[in-house]
Amino acid sequence: MKKENLDRTTIKTIAKAAGVSHTTVSRALNDSSLVKPQTKLKIKRLADEMGYIPDINAKGLVSNKAYVVGIYFSRLQSGTSSNFLAESIRQVKKLLADYTLAINGIDLMPNENAMLRNGKPDGALFISQCENDDSYIQHMRDNGVPVVVINRKTKVAGVTNVIPDEYHGVFQAIEYAIRLGHKKFGLIKGTPKFTSTHYREQGFRDAIAKHPEAKVVEQAVIDGNYSRESGFHAMNKILMNSEFPSLVFCSNDETAAGAIKSCQKFGLQVPTDISLMGFDNADYAKFMVPGLTTIYKPVDEITRIGVEQLKDLMEGNSKSDQALKKIVTTELIIRDSVADLR
Repeated sequence: MKKENLDRTTIKTIAKAAGVSHTTVSRALNDSSLVKPQTKLKIKRLADEMGYIPDINAKGLVSNKAYVVGIYFSRLQSGTSSNFLAESIRQVKKLLADYTLAINGIDLMPNENAMLRNGKPDGALFISQCENDDSYIQHMRDNGVPVVVINRKTKVAGVTNVIPDEYHGVFQAIEYAIRLGHKKFGLIKGTPKFTSTHYREQGFRDAIAKHPEAKVVEQAVIDGNYSRESGFHAMNKILMNSEFPSLVFCSNDETAAGAIKSCQKFGLQVPTDISLMGFDNADYAKFMVPGLTTIYKPVDEITRIGVEQLKDLMEGNSKSDQALKKIVTTELIIRDSVADLR
């Protein structure tokens, strides 16, 4: 019986099948301009057919790289919605396909030194939500690791920063509701220590303060933590108050989903009896009943810009003292959860 060939496909194996040198194969797989396009296409097709898997360890020895990128969330245990977590990781994985992702929660680390306990990554992407992360960001930068921070403005000097314009997104949404005739507003806040919670509340309050006919029902301003459970319990409190808002702004879509469940419990219909808004434009927001009016936070664009900047830093194509500061606009998505009271 012929023994099954279990040998791993290598660059030399592909070179033999393609009738070229192993140097040509290596250049083709690394998109070198020294290889003709038709030859490059032939080699890549052969590599796919033969099940070629790059040897990252060998590649790392040549390039002096670990081919590991650290992805650091402020919190993995609570406060980070599953939709935001999944979309962020999906985008990073798509853009850094050659790298192993070491995903960590800063809330799970005892101190800054724990970040480098298993070796230094080639780069670090902080998907940050609170100022407490800054000491970890500074520690990584002090140890010579290229760093990019997305999702929140950091005070660490010289760090590339990509953030959403959350304040103006909420401001625009509340002004839209006021134009529809809403005058009394409630708010379910996000996680207390997250900067997004502050910016979203500030946009909410500033928009209402601009219009004398509108007001915040302070008994209907309730702390939350960006979870469906907190939205449900906060809305229960709002609906048991003596003064009733016509619209409740929920600091994210998860919170809004919980708030709708609370309204159903009280026998109220959205938006006939009370209107709701969310933030994020999560995938499920358009499938909620009613469809949720929300603010689109372009997680994919924010992550893409951040990862592209990190790749440039890791590959030496940009300098750390030329840090990019970019604000990405948000957008109001109008659906059916806000009543027209005019």
